[in-house]
This record gives sequence, structure tokens and C-alpha cells, in this order.
Amino acid sequence: MNSKSAEVVMLIDDNEIDVFINQKVLEFDQFAERIITYYSAKEALTYLAEAPIQDIPDVIFLDLNMPVIDGFKFLEEYSTFSDQIREKVTIIVLTSSDNSNDKERIKNNSDVLLFQSKPITEQKLENIRKLLK
Repeated sequence: MNSKSAEVVMLIDDNEIDVFINQKVLEFDQFAERIITYYSAKEALTYLAEAPIQDIPDVIFLDLNMPVIDGFKFLEEYSTFSDQIREKVTIIVLTSSDNSNDKERIKNNSDVLLFQSKPITEQKLENIRKLLK
């Protein structure tokens, strides 16, 4: 088992199976003290806008392909949040997309640390740990 890397992690993905799998890997790996899940980017944005700073996640795993508000729209709205929130959170895009245009759009977003393919694995978490240090 690895050491905890985050107090709070948020998973944002409309696919319940992906959320379940990714949450189990995070739990097994003891990556975080607490995991918050949202199946809607809109609900996640509302939470981030209203939560006290101590409840803001350290890491967000964000899917790109979601209905209503996709990952790109989430990032656009997230960019308007306070520096206090944006400096606390590390966003990792976790997606099934292998589209080079998506990767290029993400590469230019300063709020995103990494573009990662689904699902989360122990090896991917180990790499993420190294980047978070």
C-alpha cells in the first residue's frame, strides 16, 4: 500500500461504472482520506463554489465527455474561481478520449496537471504521486 497523497479527492464522471472502478482503485491504493463523487460537472461546480475551503478537494479527476457540461466547459467555468481554490486543487483529466485535439486543448490549460487515460491504475497513481510532490 502507498501513502496517502491527498486529503480529499473528487471524481467527476457521468459513467457510474467508471466512477465505481476508479473509486475502488483510489480506495485500495489509499490515495486519499476522502473521495467525493459527482456524476454531473454542473453539480461539482456548485459544490466547489459553495464549499468551505477545508472541504475543497486537493485533486480532481475530471472526465471530458459528459452531457450538459463537458470537461472543457467545466474547466472554463472553474477558471473563474478564486485563486485560493485554484491554488489548492490539482486537476487531472481522466478520460477515454484519445483525441489529439482534446490533448492539445488540455495541454494549454494551466489548471490541468495531466491528461490521463481511463481507468486509474496503481501504476498511474504512482506516477501522479510523483507529479504531486
